[in-house]
Amino acid sequence: MALNDQSLEQLRFKGEGADLDYKAERPKFKGATDAEKAELLKDILAMANSHREGPAYILYGFKEDAPNPPEVVGLPLDGAIDDSRIQQFVNEKLDTKLNFRYEERMFQEKHIAVVTIPKQPRPFTLKKPYGGLDKDVVYIRRGSSTSTALAREIAMMGAADAARPPANAAVEFRHEDNKPLGNEFDLTFYEKADEYPDYETYVPNERWPIGSFLSPGMSRDNRDFWREAADFVVQFKRLIRIRIKVSNGSAFALTSAKVEVRVVGTDESDAELLPYGDMPDVPRKTDSILHNVMRSPAMDKPTVVVDRRGDYPVCVIQLGTLLPGETAVADDDLAVLPSGAGSYAIRVRLLAQETNPLAFEHRFEAHGEHAPLDFVRLEEIVSGSPEQEVREEDEHD
Repeated sequence: MALNDQSLEQLRFKGEGADLDYKAERPKFKGATDAEKAELLKDILAMANSHREGPAYILYGFKEDAPNPPEVVGLPLDGAIDDSRIQQFVNEKLDTKLNFRYEERMFQEKHIAVVTIPKQPRPFTLKKPYGGLDKDVVYIRRGSSTSTALAREIAMMGAADAARPPANAAVEFRHEDNKPLGNEFDLTFYEKADEYPDYETYVPNERWPIGSFLSPGMSRDNRDFWREAADFVVQFKRLIRIRIKVSNGSAFALTSAKVEVRVVGTDESDAELLPYGDMPDVPRKTDSILHNVMRSPAMDKPTVVVDRRGDYPVCVIQLGTLLPGETAVADDDLAVLPSGAGSYAIRVRLLAQETNPLAFEHRFEAHGEHAPLDFVRLEEIVSGSPEQEVREEDEHD
């Protein structure tokens, strides 16, 4: 549901309407009166009940400057509001749960806030009067103003929701070879030593197929080789590599589709989550000018993003539009790194403009012992691993 900078910039040129509202100041919430909080509640209700095809947005920190795009004036850092507090405040007042998100973030070097409200079955009303708002009244946004819905408008809301069947989508959890993801994994949880020695055994041009073209000035010892090797072994020995596959079985397209992935431990353990492309590279015993030239930064740009700004990391995978019957696979696999033996759950939310979030889950057990990774054991793994966990540079170029 979070907007990227490009999407925010596009909204600036759209202009206010039934699905967009600009506000220069942050909503009054902390220490506010019921009447002041009711203004925020009314704005969210009106947007949730509006007639629209996609999500609705309220942008705070944007000052209208018609006919030009609104100016990004920003908000003071002091007084930021947590999403969970607004979620609780709004939904405890309603007779039906409303799915929305409040987010404070940076945009154009200014602090702003965004309320995102996906399209979902309507209408939403209050369970009881609050701050001057009436019970059972359907507040609605028409154009750039807020009013109360007419009986005919309320009837049209129900008819529109009934006309479209629920979305039918599936999420599959797979290995990198596209086989179904298992439920049992045997791993090793190595613990690094406090220190490892520098690597200092380089012989010029040794083991290089093109060694005759390299001079000692073009290749030199990678003094951090053992430390990089330890990082590599620790990560890959506890790695579970997964691939996310999404299928749209609906009779209609799912637009702006994306999945949010998180991994939770069902006991005391937790797990790290990151794009597989962010896993450490196979360590090299030498630094080569040619190697650095061949591996440009653009080649390492991740295609799947992990958002770490909340209470827990969430991997966000953008899928775009999924046509009826279409299947999409994430551009990059995910690396799940359990912290220890235990039970875990991979939880996925599929989001799209045409449906409420759809939830999916895959549970698995991680088995294995914690073991020290001293220098002797690290040397054994590097020199004699049957899996060739740490390979020589000439095997990787």
